[in-house]
Amino acid sequence: MRSFFSSACPPRQWRVTTLELGPGGPDSAELSWVLACQNAADLADRPGEPASSPAELRGLLVPPYRGRRVLFAAADESGGLAGWARLGLYEAFHRDLAHAAITVHPSARRCGVGSLLLDALAQASRSRRRTRLILDAPRTGASEAFATRHGLFVSSRDLRSRLDLDRRDLPHRLATATNPSAVPRQGRRHARPTLGDGYAALQWKGPCPTEFLAGYVRTLDFLHGGQAPAPAPAPTPASPGSPAPVAAPKSGFTLGAGSGPAAPASTPFTSAEVRHREQAAARAGLREYTACLIDRATGRIAALSSAHTADGLRGEQNETIVAPDYRGLGLAVRVKAQLIRELLAAEPSLSMLDTYNAVDNHRMLAVNRRLGFRPLDAHAAWTLTL
Repeated sequence: MRSFFSSACPPRQWRVTTLELGPGGPDSAELSWVLACQNAADLADRPGEPASSPAELRGLLVPPYRGRRVLFAAADESGGLAGWARLGLYEAFHRDLAHAAITVHPSARRCGVGSLLLDALAQASRSRRRTRLILDAPRTGASEAFATRHGLFVSSRDLRSRLDLDRRDLPHRLATATNPSAVPRQGRRHARPTLGDGYAALQWKGPCPTEFLAGYVRTLDFLHGGQAPAPAPAPTPASPGSPAPVAAPKSGFTLGAGSGPAAPASTPFTSAEVRHREQAAARAGLREYTACLIDRATGRIAALSSAHTADGLRGEQNETIVAPDYRGLGLAVRVKAQLIRELLAAEPSLSMLDTYNAVDNHRMLAVNRRLGFRPLDAHAAWTLTL
């Protein structure tokens, strides 16, 4: 990875400060410090992309449902920026896991800051009786080498994809994508969208309406699938000699939701958890949108898709779920297109929409391609056994 700074690291004494965050996340001074460090990393690693917004970072630092969020800030002896890390500790579910991410300032890379922050994360996780630490990071030569040096292995892989919200071309593309006759019968990798007679479109901004909350929670539970966790894959080898991973904020790591399976089985979503997520997002300054397809015959939510934006320029598409009884009918394409149309109408300055999907989720990746998403980069959940 090319750096704008010299690779030579002058001797410095690093100091790590630990701060457990309250319901509102960091205060203004703490957020300003983190934001300055994150924007410097973004400039080096993601040139040309919008800088991280205060609301986006605050959303990442709000404590999860019935859990804790800890911020680790690394500085040199003069108080200069070096790096930061966040740690999420869940109590309602995933009680054996700790979730984390590390960002290192470009001027402090290859100086041991990432290793120091990882040690702090691991120590804090062990002290709270966690058995695994999950570290989210882009999958690069730097993160591969860092993982190898510290004994982490890849436990899951995501692809980040982006949709350019070109208002001249996109409406036509969405119409084409959701037109059943536009999909050839031979060689289809995902179902054709069904006709709309049996489904009613519903969308909302912010909290889920009370009358739909129970159905919304029930549909969210299909994210877990009720399956036992798959065995962890073997460590992935990497070439040595690269700097520590620099993790850009991944807001697909949803407020209050975990990214890995609990043991022995995942705990279902609850109405209280959903309300906590909504309130935390609102306090952070995130604007959330949800689109649903309601089965007219039963009143059930057949499919849903959600997204949020922090700055009105870049959006993040979160979960897209189709209930098992409705899969294979093309509803994923349709509900995702419905959500995008809502974003176009509600956020006139929004120019891009990012989404993360597991690399082996071929059906959703095919849906994304059909809607016009293009792959950007790979991300991984690196696991450290504590």
